[in-house]
Amino acid sequence: MGWANVDVLDDYLLHVIAAFPRKRKPAFLYAIVTGKRTGQAVQDSHLFDVTRFFGCVPMMRQRYFDARLGQLRDAGWIALDEDGVSLLGVPESGFAERFANLDGFSFQSRTAPFFERLLLVVQVFSNWKHERKRYLPIVRDEETQFVVKQWLGYLLQERTRSEARTAFYRELTMWLQDAKADLYVPRFSGGDYIGKTGLQVADELDMEPWAYYFEWLDGLHKLLAWLERFPMLQKLMPDATRELTTSAQETLHLLRQGLDTERVMAIRRLKWSTIQDHLVEIAATVPDFSVGAWIDEATVDGVAQGTWQSLKEIKEAFGELDYFQIRLALIVKRSGAKCN
Repeated sequence: MGWANVDVLDDYLLHVIAAFPRKRKPAFLYAIVTGKRTGQAVQDSHLFDVTRFFGCVPMMRQRYFDARLGQLRDAGWIALDEDGVSLLGVPESGFAERFANLDGFSFQSRTAPFFERLLLVVQVFSNWKHERKRYLPIVRDEETQFVVKQWLGYLLQERTRSEARTAFYRELTMWLQDAKADLYVPRFSGGDYIGKTGLQVADELDMEPWAYYFEWLDGLHKLLAWLERFPMLQKLMPDATRELTTSAQETLHLLRQGLDTERVMAIRRLKWSTIQDHLVEIAATVPDFSVGAWIDEATVDGVAQGTWQSLKEIKEAFGELDYFQIRLALIVKRSGAKCN
């Protein structure tokens, strides 16, 4: 087997498959790569340290995913049967090192909205400079337009248009100096120039489309991880709760109103096991969420020191913990959730 006919998406899929020590069903792997936050996907992505690869291709359709697995099977890279998917070849492409900034679990649902807001802001500022009052927004999404309008209104409370534009371009330039600017700059619009699509930029750079996509994603994840350095750009970032499933968002909303879990269960007519899934998802996603009511820091530290292949192994080592507490302990160390 060789890498001649394996593109970057294949490489990514093989790395995801390789991360798990036993066979996994295609449905589970599809949840990992598209970022479906099922209880099992959230739990195992943390247990096996796959969070950075979680949800990196949220737009992938099931049929396309299945076809890709079939191609990898036919090429001899994986075995695919009723028991699941197993790896036959060991990836040695350097994918993890090449895309070292990927953090899909943290940013999967916020990367594209952030970039759309960025595209629209660049267009607005450019047209201010060119004194163009009539133009079609490069981003038609109404939510994006609303957020950018609010953001601009906030900026102009303290600055003139010229001052706001200058400050914004200073931050943008700082980021692009540390990024692969040719991946992003051709996407921007302003004046008479209409930004190119990702596929068009990939073609201009003579890059395979999936290689361009992962380079683009890696650079944006690096920016999003360091947004505190860029206060203006930071305000374009969607809130972390956007990463949550709709049901978990509703549970978090009630908890933030001061309701306890029993009251939340009653209001939402949900079982405790479902609320547990929500709490694990919230703890994995929302940095300032406190799990101190269910687990303490000493327990988290104890679990974090081990190398585990299953929740059962942790249960045998920490018999006093229930599985809900074990799941929380696995997640808290990485997510930054609080134990107080």
